[in-house]
Amino acid sequence: MLSCTEITHIDQLSEYSESWGSLLAKTPHASFFQSIEWLDSRWRFASDKEQLFVVIVHDANNIAGFVPLMIQQQPTKLSSVRIVSFPHSGWSSFYGPITADPNSVLTAAIKHLRASDWKFDIIELENMPDYDSLLNAPHVNENDPPTKADIAQQSCREATRVAVLDLEADWDTYWETRRAQKNRRRNVERCERRLTELGEIRHERYRPPPTPLSDANLRWDLYDACEQLARVSWQEGLVDGNTMHHDEVRPFLRDVHVGAVTSGAIDMNVLFLDDEPIAFVYGYHYRGYLDLTRIGFHPKMAKLAPGNALWTRLIRDSYLRGDQMMDFGPTCLDYKLFWTNRLEPSYALEQYTASPKSLALQAARWAKRHNAETKDDSNQKNKELALKNRTAPARSLTKGKP
Repeated sequence: MLSCTEITHIDQLSEYSESWGSLLAKTPHASFFQSIEWLDSRWRFASDKEQLFVVIVHDANNIAGFVPLMIQQQPTKLSSVRIVSFPHSGWSSFYGPITADPNSVLTAAIKHLRASDWKFDIIELENMPDYDSLLNAPHVNENDPPTKADIAQQSCREATRVAVLDLEADWDTYWETRRAQKNRRRNVERCERRLTELGEIRHERYRPPPTPLSDANLRWDLYDACEQLARVSWQEGLVDGNTMHHDEVRPFLRDVHVGAVTSGAIDMNVLFLDDEPIAFVYGYHYRGYLDLTRIGFHPKMAKLAPGNALWTRLIRDSYLRGDQMMDFGPTCLDYKLFWTNRLEPSYALEQYTASPKSLALQAARWAKRHNAETKDDSNQKNKELALKNRTAPARSLTKGKP
């Protein structure tokens, strides 16, 4: 029979690092965002409105899994509500319990949570994969209706669709499949030729094994190049706090960078033209799974699309390294679909308490989802909004993944 205890203070995390690492290696669809290093940074940079804790699920004398959670008070049109969620806050495309048996562990953690002294109105666990279908590389088509999945003994709604590249066969085979979009492939090849006419093109990828902490090993020179490109790119106008240089998230991302380097999870890519950085892709990797979390290029090179030249080099190199999957994230799918080969849905589990406030919010959310118009989340639309916001007054930023 499964039983649960809790970690309620960040200082308790370190004593579980060995068990955590062992279980993470057995976790389906695992990523660096589920590592203890990432959670340590996330916990230390939590706001005063966020209360983080971890439910530990035990099977007799053994730890069966860890379920990181947080309670956050959020305002709504009805009233303020307390929501239990995963602490990824949108940084990760997929998230879930750290365990070899996600469904059983999550079921036990939710049962424990509902019987605990924690005060909340809603349990809302977003961005989970469909654990039962992972062996079949789950995918949907762009225009398919929303799907559902059974997770932790509950029917869960589709939350997002994530652009994914499964690295099968080899680079030549993959690049041949891009002929299906012949105009886009021709444009990539044309931009490549024009770039090489301007000077020497160099791709530097920094992905060391677990590395001792030092300024040299942290490669702040490459990190600062990524940050500076983000500062001058069109993403400067984004207001969701998902660019590397924004003041609200900059200290947090730099702190995560330290943990990612020392644990061997960093994946930094910078494209240089005659030693000047012109494009970057910043992300993390774990056991062949890549999270490509930040991208950008210098606006003066926009007509030559240097991001294309970087993608071709990055993907080719990943084939050579034996990587298995690249996660491009859930937004701006119009440009990502050229590089990827499937859309994988993520799911949200929702449970409401029996209070009038909670039930009223449940009804309001249901109505909003069923009456909502399709949102234009294309790359072009995001660029237009960013350009508009660059000239608008400064706004507060929130965390999240692009």
